[in-house]
Amino acid sequence: MQHAPLKRGLLRTVVFRLAPFAILFAWAGTAFALSGKTGINHDAPAVKLPGNFLQLCPLEERLFDDASDGRLDAFSLLDAALVASGVERGDVLRHYAEQQAELVDELWRSGKLTGSARHRAQVVFEFLHRRLLHAGYRLDCTDLRIALDEGRFNCVSASVLFNCLAAEVGLAVCGLEMPGHAMSRVLLSDGPLDVETTCSRWFCLLDDPQRQAEVVEKTVGTNLSQDRSTAREILPVQMAAMVYYNRGVDLLARRQFEQAAVVNAKAVQLDPSSTTARGNLLATINNWAIALGSNGQYATAAELLKRGFSVDPEYAPFEVNYVHVHHQWVEDLCGAGRFEEALAVLARAAAAKPGGQYFRQAPSDVYRRWARTLEEAPGAAFTGRQPR
Repeated sequence: MQHAPLKRGLLRTVVFRLAPFAILFAWAGTAFALSGKTGINHDAPAVKLPGNFLQLCPLEERLFDDASDGRLDAFSLLDAALVASGVERGDVLRHYAEQQAELVDELWRSGKLTGSARHRAQVVFEFLHRRLLHAGYRLDCTDLRIALDEGRFNCVSASVLFNCLAAEVGLAVCGLEMPGHAMSRVLLSDGPLDVETTCSRWFCLLDDPQRQAEVVEKTVGTNLSQDRSTAREILPVQMAAMVYYNRGVDLLARRQFEQAAVVNAKAVQLDPSSTTARGNLLATINNWAIALGSNGQYATAAELLKRGFSVDPEYAPFEVNYVHVHHQWVEDLCGAGRFEEALAVLARAAAAKPGGQYFRQAPSDVYRRWARTLEEAPGAAFTGRQPR
């Protein structure tokens, strides 16, 4: 009997970025199509999986301790976003805090912070674009240091900086998180004022929504700010989480899987209610395992998927790809005549994730292939030994 081919396709899961979202991997169909190198890769460098995805530097340990109650006390929003951007030294935080203090002082000295809260919000917004965000929108510019030093920004970094300055001059603000986008919200006595921080002409066009939409689309490529029905108001802790998982998208695009998993785990820790942060962590683990399997590093891929089960045992792509990794692993071992080793791999996999139809049927197929191979070899004897 021929070894039955696996009918279900491996699943590469999508990862979302804010500013706007970018699909890095698409759902596969039912056809099995493992791209890249196949076969057990003995020459590939060993991949050491992190024992704990939540790897914190000392500054992050302080931040996460401060954020454990969902609020920031010892850290400002600017501090938290810079740490989430990758800053690991306190003197760097102090440098940017001093820079912000100078900007706030300049704002006050301008004499323009008068009148209604709406007017003051406009003053802050226009000051931000004139003094800081002067080099234009870039999808991958989540890092606050790039915005502060070079003037390049995306919706996350621009919204963080607007909220930092607005809060310093007494405005009540929060962030807005939407699928694929981030904005700011100013809380006014007559209702909220939503601010598209990537659009330097936003306040000039408040009375012309159609023109607003056109300008936003020209800036970011799509007008994600128009439908805010799914927007979630978020606090500074959750805005820092956005910085982390946006970094994760950039790292994944560069196939830096471990670093992407680490920063996504930090985002989930800071904002457990964020479905985007959690989904990106799961997708990163899954797509990392696919990449390992494509390179023939089956044992490491299987171990990573087992780690994924501990994060979310109901995440369907883990189940599908756990089977696919072992299917390819067993196929390669049988193709090399290493039948006993293939049986051992299946036994360990079934013990770790019992109940799967593939793991119940595959050992019988391996024994039949082993027997047929030995029958075709003159003088050979099939022992039918169980794997050790």
